Amino acid sequence: MSRPIPGYLRQVGLVLLLAAIIALIAQCTGLDTSSGSGGTSDPSPTPTPTTPATPTGYLTWKNDNQRTGLQPNETVLTPANVNSAQFGEKFSVPVDGWTFAQPLYVAGVSIGGANHNVVFVATEHASVYAFDADAAGAPLWHKSFLGPGITTVQTAGNPEIPVQPEVGITATPVIDDKSGTIYALVQTVENGVFMNKLHALDITTGAEKPGSPAVLSAPDFVDKQEFERCALLLANGNVYVSFASYGDIPPYHGFMFAFNAATLAQVAVWNVTPTGTEGGIWMGAAGPAADQNGNIFLAAGNGTWDGVSDYGQSVVKLDATLHVLDYWAPFNANQLNDGDHDLGAGGVLLVPDQTGAFPHEAVVCGKNEPIYVVNRDNLGKKGDTDDDQIIQLVHNQLGGSGLQDDDHCFTTPAFFQQTLYFIGNNDVIKAFSLDAASGKLSTTPTSEGSFVFPFPGGQAVVSSNGSSNGIVWAVDFNFDGSLHAFDAKDVSHELYRSPSIGQPAKWAVPTVINGKVYVATKTRLVVFGLH
Repeated sequence: MSRPIPGYLRQVGLVLLLAAIIALIAQCTGLDTSSGSGGTSDPSPTPTPTTPATPTGYLTWKNDNQRTGLQPNETVLTPANVNSAQFGEKFSVPVDGWTFAQPLYVAGVSIGGANHNVVFVATEHASVYAFDADAAGAPLWHKSFLGPGITTVQTAGNPEIPVQPEVGITATPVIDDKSGTIYALVQTVENGVFMNKLHALDITTGAEKPGSPAVLSAPDFVDKQEFERCALLLANGNVYVSFASYGDIPPYHGFMFAFNAATLAQVAVWNVTPTGTEGGIWMGAAGPAADQNGNIFLAAGNGTWDGVSDYGQSVVKLDATLHVLDYWAPFNANQLNDGDHDLGAGGVLLVPDQTGAFPHEAVVCGKNEPIYVVNRDNLGKKGDTDDDQIIQLVHNQLGGSGLQDDDHCFTTPAFFQQTLYFIGNNDVIKAFSLDAASGKLSTTPTSEGSFVFPFPGGQAVVSSNGSSNGIVWAVDFNFDGSLHAFDAKDVSHELYRSPSIGQPAKWAVPTVINGKVYVATKTRLVVFGLH
């Protein structure tokens, strides 16, 4: 009869077997298993090829909280293949109303037991849609905020209100891909009462998240007077929502609210002009910007200014809970008010960190003619007779001939490779270089296009593969609008102009990601890509 193998021998056998397996793996893979400098690893191993990261989402207006407009991981679309022979409209899907909001995108969302790249569209008929981003078809889900006794805000017949014939969702929503939530500000009339509500929806179903919706409320906040045009901002664990007016119809104030992103509890509220009037935050539909420290930057429109409690006609820096940290106002702010020249007609671009005298810059332009470059570390308050305390004013470069009311700029520039791209009112696209050492822009364009973007101009975005293959994209606000693509190195070279896509909304922003371009119009979402 055989004897059992002693336990210690079984352990030795297992160790020897494990060592043999490791040695075999090392032989097959070239792994160095030695513990000292005398190992036998391959002295010149073949490097593993690296590929640019595939973007997983386009989650906020102009793709980042600095509002640069850059999507830097585009490996499919290049200046060589974006042309009428290789690129064009692939399909479209209908929607139930005007779309002023920029389409947003999340890759690899599990819906109905399958993974989809999903594009999200919000409309003025108070709807949010989730569509498959790669193929035409019915919505993956559709959330309507209307119902018995609940309608959109009717604006038809009032020419003072720029969004016609109804208001539901104007502001670009924002997505938290970690929690799988899309936040949207919805404006409706419920049984005759004007309502502003912040909704948090599950991106896989459209269902309301716990705590949703949050009803907005603050002293002097009159729902039927306040219009939310600015894109939402997600920063500091909060969702920020900003308000101006319906067509400058008084009485109103500019407001910003902060809500906890997880619970939708209201965290803070800021009135731009608590002891005055107006000061709307609208910025040509741009979202407030946030830096890496969570500070928030915005530009307010016409309104009372005193530099103590009222900040109309100012670029304002706020902390996470909406306390004013700093501001800058043009020296002639009162004259700008008198002429209806809102500084806050355009949004604030936070320039990526620079290496020179001014590492933290912001750029803004409005109805008044200059481009303003300001120091985010010291905005400069308000001068008595000039604006010499800021970094730079670039004069007489934006806005074409025949401007309505001499309104020059309603845009937020895009940024790529030390170049800023502007599309002014009734003007061509223009590129300006930024010198990192001085922190100043070229005083004239380094290149410019030939196509004139009619009122109110355009909102540029950029796609690139890292530092190469830069393309500047924009949509024009013609009745038969088109998608435009320009070579980022020289915008006089228009790579592509689409046939008519139907009328887009004011300040329409194309979304470029994973080889496709998404443009929303009055009646449909249009999707472009390679043939």
